[in-house]
Formats: sequence, structure tokens, C-alpha cells
Amino acid sequence: MYMKQIRARNFRAFGDGVTAPELDWELNAGLNILVGENDAGKTGVVDAIRQVLLTTSYESIRLFEQDFHIYGSQRATSLWIEATLCDLSKDQQATVLEWLTLEKDGTCSLVVHFQAKFIPAHASKRARVDIVVRTGKDGAGPEIGYAVRELIRATYLRPLRDAEAELRPGRQSRLSQILGAHNDIVGQEVNDFQKALPNTVPQNLVGLMAFAQHHLGEHKVIKGVQDDINKNYLGEFSFAGDRLESRIRIAPDLSLTPILEKFELGLLPGSAVHPDERCARGLGYNNALFMATELVLLRDGEELALLLVEEPEAHLHPQLQDRVMDLLKQHSKPPAAGERRVQIILTTHNPSLVSSADIETMTLVHKAQTFPLSSGHTKLQKTDYSFLQRFIDATKANLFFARGVMMVEGPAEAILLPTLAEACGRSFSKHGVSIVNVGHTGLYHYARILQRRGAGPEYPVPAVCLTDRDIVPDVANTYVSKPAKGKRFEADHDADSVKEAVQRKVARAEGGNTIVCVSDRWTLEYDLALYGCPKLMHVAIALGIMASGKDERLSEEDEKAATSAALDSWKALEAAGHAPDKLASIIYRPLYEKDASKAITAQYAAHLLSTGDYGKGEDLFLRLPPYLQRALNHVTAPSPAPPKGGAKP
Repeated sequence: MYMKQIRARNFRAFGDGVTAPELDWELNAGLNILVGENDAGKTGVVDAIRQVLLTTSYESIRLFEQDFHIYGSQRATSLWIEATLCDLSKDQQATVLEWLTLEKDGTCSLVVHFQAKFIPAHASKRARVDIVVRTGKDGAGPEIGYAVRELIRATYLRPLRDAEAELRPGRQSRLSQILGAHNDIVGQEVNDFQKALPNTVPQNLVGLMAFAQHHLGEHKVIKGVQDDINKNYLGEFSFAGDRLESRIRIAPDLSLTPILEKFELGLLPGSAVHPDERCARGLGYNNALFMATELVLLRDGEELALLLVEEPEAHLHPQLQDRVMDLLKQHSKPPAAGERRVQIILTTHNPSLVSSADIETMTLVHKAQTFPLSSGHTKLQKTDYSFLQRFIDATKANLFFARGVMMVEGPAEAILLPTLAEACGRSFSKHGVSIVNVGHTGLYHYARILQRRGAGPEYPVPAVCLTDRDIVPDVANTYVSKPAKGKRFEADHDADSVKEAVQRKVARAEGGNTIVCVSDRWTLEYDLALYGCPKLMHVAIALGIMASGKDERLSEEDEKAATSAALDSWKALEAAGHAPDKLASIIYRPLYEKDASKAITAQYAAHLLSTGDYGKGEDLFLRLPPYLQRALNHVTAPSPAPPKGGAKP
């Protein structure tokens, strides 16, 4: 059994489907990762599941006035949440037979419908929330029974949890619940200790406790203290004919549950010298231990094997995050014969964790809308998924959390563009823009991640694919050789073929809120030198040339000398009166001939821009190549309002 769908209307950020989108999310049977920025709605999804299913920890989950959706100045007075559970085993179907829903395809599912109504305070009465939980689609079935409730509880691990406290002994401790639900616990409630054979070790837990209690009670220290209390103190309090005695015991109640509540689970010390000594371990390892313990419970039994985890990366260093993700993937994959598959729903803000997960397991959450990335929901092809799985790392995974995405093909653009945008008054940081360097390969694979398939709403985050036109200006033919075959220079093309070459690049990646910005003439550096930043590029390239000649180790004096020489040579270039394209060709030549590194040059260009001596604000922006102006405008424009209506993502 697994949860196939969760729907909600007027719950928290999720609206009524008319004024604001409602929640309508179809889940994978295994791993599901909710990814998005703060306040996007990830916790709202998890809490909706907790409200409708409740949790195995039997914690109190209450509904308050603020849980009802507010739109403008109006707060909803009713809400509902509906979970659809499918693929029930025959035993599970038999347990909840009268509550099942027959689907159109002939299968049976368990639909749990949670309906709540807010009753405001009137006169002396206090405000309250009335709740009814029924089965069937739209709550058309009978009210839920105890058998259903016990079968469908989810396991929930809250964010920033105190894992060590959760595994300590105590009344209704989480560990006692896990032990009590384990398959191997059956029969352990039988007391098989025999006083007639006090040295025979029992096999059951209750018998072992009785065995220990008997022998500890016979210990001279315990017996001596007990006799001292009874004879010298309690004996003085008792009335004639009224015997008053005490007995020192470990557990006054020899039943299984109180015994289990005395257990604690902890990690062994790092050293094997004193393995039985108590040793405090870090929060990270205790959290890993807690997750492992919960998976033990979910692996067995007939109940719903659903684990909700918020921010599993809390307290874990990156390498341990990878190990935890491997464990979660292992338990959520299709099981072998005789094993159970655990359905896992986790929320995260961590690019490192996301980069090690399969893209098909992710669902982007943006402004209370869910956008699954599984096959069929995006324009990614099957080959795209395998390609991206190999190449997405923690830096590229930032695109899943961004309010805007700039995809580039090399380190030079990745280094220079954030500073260029900042200098123009369009800060990437302020606008939540992530820059993703795809490294000259796979630009179009990445672009299709954010493009939707079908009739649902587009993913509202703006994205730009920035790429070079790669048609060489004729003025550069003095140092760019003509190929034996094919077209390379502008003279080899007419206006229509240039337009067609650009359109081919655009058509491969553009769609939805993703646009493709192709350089206006040749490359980023050439176009910057051509349109309005020739001095900046000339000085930056001069510094790059000197750095290349000194193994990229320039002292402060070297940089000052190179800058001064570059400014002198710039005056000569300016005085020569070259046409703009000729000047840009002269400036760009050292980069083309690899006399300077593009990445190092970009670093120096970014440094020069940060001084403010080469322009800033709107004046600098208007001097940029048109394709860069379009790109920056697209990713730093105000975010569009979420679409109205409840169309399925």
C-alpha cells in the first residue's frame, strides 16, 4: 500500500482552486523529494498528510484558525484534505473492506477525506474547529473506523529534531513503540521465569525481567537496604495487626510495554576500548541512528509504510548526507520478494542532497504549486534523465531552489555575469538568481528540466540559456583560419542563413518561461568589446595575458603595472580611430589565440567592474550587448503572480 495522491483545498497556502491553486499532487510509490525555497508550501504538503493520516508517534495534531487559507482580506471557513491510498494487499483490503472505493479500472483504493469547518466565537462561546473524517471520494463514504486509522498512520520526523531525546527511555517513548511493533516481539509478553528453577535463564523479555528482578532482590546490598527500611522505619509506622512493608524492584509492573519503555538506543563510543561506557555522540550521527530505527519499523508489518522526513540534512555533514540519501533510496526502490517498499516523502533546501537523488523523484514547489519532474510531466526525454543524473552536482542543483536561472556554457560567464548584473543594478543575489555552468555540454538537457508537458501551468521561474552565436565576424579573418569545409564567417552566410542558425539554437531549448539568448555577433567577450565595454575588456585581457605568463600568480605590484600599461595602450587604440568591429577584434584576439585564459580574464573584468570606474547602473546596462540586456531583464523581472485556477500540474 502506498499513497498515490494528496489533495487539499483551503489549507494554509493552498486555495480553493478558483482564487488560488489547490493542492493536487500525484506521488511516486517510492522516493518523493519536495524541493523549493522557503515558504513555497513544502511543509504545508507534509502537514496536510499528517492531518489526514495522523502519525505513528500518536502526537497531538490540532487544526487552528490560521490553518484555513486566507486570500486577500477573506479567510476560508472550511477546508478539506483527501489522501488516496492504493495497491492494498489482500489482507489490508480485508481489514478495511467496508471503507474501500472501487476505481474505474477495477482496482480498490482507500480514499480518506478530512473535512474541517471553523466556527468563530459567538457571545461567551469559544471558537472551535469541527472535524469529520470519512472515506470515499469527496467524503461520500462512511466515517472512518479504528481499523482504518491504525492501518494508515504515517511516520513523521520533524525538522531540527532532537533524535537523542526521541530514543531515550520513558513513557510512550518512540523506541518502545518501534520495539512493540516489530515482528519479532510476538510472544515476548509471556513470563516464562520459574521461581522453582531460579537459575534457568528465560527466553522471553518479560521472563528475563522477572529473572533479573528476582536475583537483584536477593543481592545482599538490595536486601540489606530493603530490610533496614522495613524493620527500622516502616515497622515503626505500622499499627498492630497491620503489616507495612516495602520491596525494591526494577519494574513494579511485569508487562511488556513498561519493560520496553525502559530501553534506550544509543551509539557506541568511537573507541572499542570501553564499548559499554556511555558516551555522548554528535547530533548528526544520532539523527542518522533515528532514521535507521524508523526504517526498521517500516520494513515490517501490514501498516502503511510511509515515512515523512523534513530536512534530513539537519546536523549532517555533506558526506553523511550522501550516505543517508543512499539508505533512503535503497529502502524506497522496488523490493525483492518477501520485502516491503517504503514510500518516503522528504523536504529539503540542500543542493548537495538533491544532486545525489534521481531527478524523477523530485517535485518542485513554488508558491503553493507542485511541479513533479517525473517522466511525462516535463519535456525531458528518457536520455535526458540519465545524462543529467551523471552531470548534476551541488552547484548545478541550485537551479531547483532559484527564483531565476541563468544557464551558461563556461566558467567565464559564470564568473563575470553576477558582477556585471550587480554593477547594472540587477543583483542576482537580490533577485534569487542561480547561475548554472553546464561546461560546454548539455545546455539543452538542463533547459528542458523547467519546461512542462501537457495542459497544466508552466513552471513560473524565469530561466535563460546563454550561448554564443559562433559565427565569426569577417574582420577577424586575419587570425581565424577558414575551414576546408563548412561555413565559419559572416561572409559565408546571408541574412536568412544567419537567422536560421540562430533559430536552430533557440528552438532546441526555448519553451515555457525558459528563453534562449544567443550572442549578437560572436562570443560574450567579443560582444562586450563591440557594444559598450571595450576599455573594460582590453584592460582585463591585458591582466589575463600577464597572469598567464606568470603561472597565474600576479603580485599586487604586477597588477598595478599591467593595469597602467593597459590603460596607456588603450589610449593608443582609442586614438587610432578603428571601427567598432575592428577594435573589438583586436581586443578579443589574445583570448582566441589562448594568450590569456577566459576564466582569469573574467575574474579581472569582475574586479574592475566592482571598482565602479568602468560604469554602473542604468548607464552600464544600456551599453551591454542587446542579448545580455534581454537575458538580465528576463531573470531579474518581478516574479509573476501565481495563476488562478486549480489545473493539475
